[in-house]
Amino acid sequence: MAIIGSGFAGLAAADALISRDVEVDVYEEREQWGGHAHSIERDGFTFDEGPHVSFTTDENVKELFARGAREVEQVEARITNYFHGHWLEHPAQCHLYGLDPDLISRCIADIAREQAAPRAVETYADWCRARFGDTFAEQFPFAYTRKYWTVEAEMLSTEWVGSRIYPPKLEEVVRGALSADHEGDFHYLSECRYPRRGGYQTFAGALVHEDALRLGSRVVGIDLANTLLRFADGSARPYDKLISTMPLPELIRSIDHAPEDVRRAAEELLCTSVVLVDIAVSRSELSEHHWFYVYDEGISFSRVSFPHMLSPANAPEGCGAIQVEVYHSPHRRLPCAPESLPTRVVEELVRLNVLASPGEVMWVRHREVPYANVVFDLRRAPALDTILPWVRDAGIVLAGRYGEWGYHWTDDATRSGWQAAQHVLEAMP
Repeated sequence: MAIIGSGFAGLAAADALISRDVEVDVYEEREQWGGHAHSIERDGFTFDEGPHVSFTTDENVKELFARGAREVEQVEARITNYFHGHWLEHPAQCHLYGLDPDLISRCIADIAREQAAPRAVETYADWCRARFGDTFAEQFPFAYTRKYWTVEAEMLSTEWVGSRIYPPKLEEVVRGALSADHEGDFHYLSECRYPRRGGYQTFAGALVHEDALRLGSRVVGIDLANTLLRFADGSARPYDKLISTMPLPELIRSIDHAPEDVRRAAEELLCTSVVLVDIAVSRSELSEHHWFYVYDEGISFSRVSFPHMLSPANAPEGCGAIQVEVYHSPHRRLPCAPESLPTRVVEELVRLNVLASPGEVMWVRHREVPYANVVFDLRRAPALDTILPWVRDAGIVLAGRYGEWGYHWTDDATRSGWQAAQHVLEAMP
């Protein structure tokens, strides 16, 4: 049994199969397990690969994570937003107090009109205008969409939205415009959990079977006829059953003689990349919030998080940690060369008064992550309609965010791995 990828989905699938006495090889191209949940330690600072917290309500997943991280921080998530010199509590649509009165009045008038006569919704842009009105939609979600998703809102479907964005009632917008003390249950994430030590990947510790891991094994070719995996080092290994969590476009490119229509469909799939800028700081009092969103398109980053706020063990005593995300894709290029981003990001954080000066930065580094967010553009669903039936008929079971090409949180990815393992078990004689 072969599994490609050792993120939460791949590890969960392997653990479920091994518990049923199935021999498993987990092939991972990196030299460490964990996928995008991998954590890196340097000089007493721990940084994850992007901001991760667990807010799952799935008791099975919670129990699994508790076995991986025996000590857990219970975090009351505090989130804020930066908008052209103003700090607004989250979500911004319910906390407009302090903005220009003319902007606020236009936002309220627009949302009142929309809620009185809702428009038809076909794209994410329609969804935003219908929930927030034109003014707020253009100033906030449309600007953020260009920075985070790297495309225009008109290019996105609404499949991914779910509970991720709060559609406010008119009275909630009005109250939040009149007073800074406007509280309510506006966000899907209010409380979360994070490992006390070791970073986010500790949650997956109970899933790891070291003897099944084949680290540094990058799959570059799949021979379906002979059930053979080929690797970047020139070696090859047979398999009987195959679960793939590798990015779906890469999977299709690696399969010998995949049909041309399937290859073309795979090339239609869009994913962002991200440059993570990790910053070690000589003081810990950087923010009262765990992370914040940035809507200004002149600022390079879309989101900033503070790892030491999730667990004090993520930084030496008296120090702080900042992680900045700068997204790009063929639709939106980086604002400068990757190696220039650390300097630019530090300067921007000083402008935002997050940093007092560049002098308090102990060190800074940048990391390129080629696969970040699956983009739910209007081409995604038709492409998957072509790809997924063929992959299924080829006998490959998909799992995980990039394997299934979805918007998976880590509990979704874990369940996806369990479901993939169950599919394999049910197919066995």
